[in-house]
Amino acid sequence: MVKAGRLFGAAALGAFLGAAPVAAHEMCASAEQAGQIQSFYDENPGTMPAIAARKLGLTEEVVASGLPEGFMTSTSADSFVEVWDAMNEWGPVTFLIMKGMNVFEIASAIGKGVPSAVSDYYNIKYEQPLRGHLRPDLYKSIYAVALPGKDDVMVRGVLFYDDAGASVFGAFMSGDGPAPAENEIAKFDAVMAMIGDKPSACGE
Repeated sequence: MVKAGRLFGAAALGAFLGAAPVAAHEMCASAEQAGQIQSFYDENPGTMPAIAARKLGLTEEVVASGLPEGFMTSTSADSFVEVWDAMNEWGPVTFLIMKGMNVFEIASAIGKGVPSAVSDYYNIKYEQPLRGHLRPDLYKSIYAVALPGKDDVMVRGVLFYDDAGASVFGAFMSGDGPAPAENEIAKFDAVMAMIGDKPSACGE
């Protein structure tokens, strides 16, 4: 059986669903926005970027881009296949998919994929609970986040954003649940470092 920790507690989910979405705009945080984001995380450690975005009235990608140094790495979605292939080494994760006011948390290992020979789809093989057909050519950026929270909880995940600054989906190794094994954390750290070695999504 595939097991993975839940990401949203009841209170956090209520906060997410109760806040209004914001319009898309420039997707890299300004200095003022970065200060606002860092102040928010000082007071609300470990908050999922989706919740922080709604609380702050910013797009989620702006929040991710304004996280404090050491909390995130980012790159262009041009690196999707390389990042996805590296994530294949992970054990089961929780996929977070938000559609409108609906939040799906799907426990699954990361299935191997291959680009279609006849279309722009990236096809995930039918080997894991999560399978399907992705369009990474429509993604804009990839962010790996490692967010220290309360009670030594660490939120670790990789998020894929579209050109409107919304997450298409995220894959989280940990959240509101038991910490992953040390060897799994090392695998996450390797992916986060790999993303960090590439040009930043914000061109820095």
